Amino acid sequence: MKKILAILILITVGIVIIACTSKKNAAADNTLAYLEALAKKDKNAVVSLACKEWEDQANLEVDALMSVGAELREVSCQEIDQNGDMATVVCSGSLDLTYNDEIRSIDLSKRTYSMKMEDGQWRVCSYQ
Repeated sequence: MKKILAILILITVGIVIIACTSKKNAAADNTLAYLEALAKKDKNAVVSLACKEWEDQANLEVDALMSVGAELREVSCQEIDQNGDMATVVCSGSLDLTYNDEIRSIDLSKRTYSMKMEDGQWRVCSYQ
């Protein structure tokens, strides 16, 4: 009986640790997913990862990339702050844009993403 109880306690602790870890990374993971969708010019995915207030801007961002090549380079994102349904995420790496064999890089480390929890999902609401 004690062994079964000990196993159940270990399983419960493991589940709690996994749940806390995945929630902690969710805002950063969704920021990265937004950037990946942006680089792929997947308007539906970009808009689905944007908060309601940012949807128009998300559409404009995709439209702006339609005539250029876009590729993410060495991108990783990290949540640096969370307060209720708001989180702040910073990323490293670049979004490289190619037009007529000329590459222009957007340094993602110079942006800070504001994330908002909407409908149970972290969504990009702006960046500075």
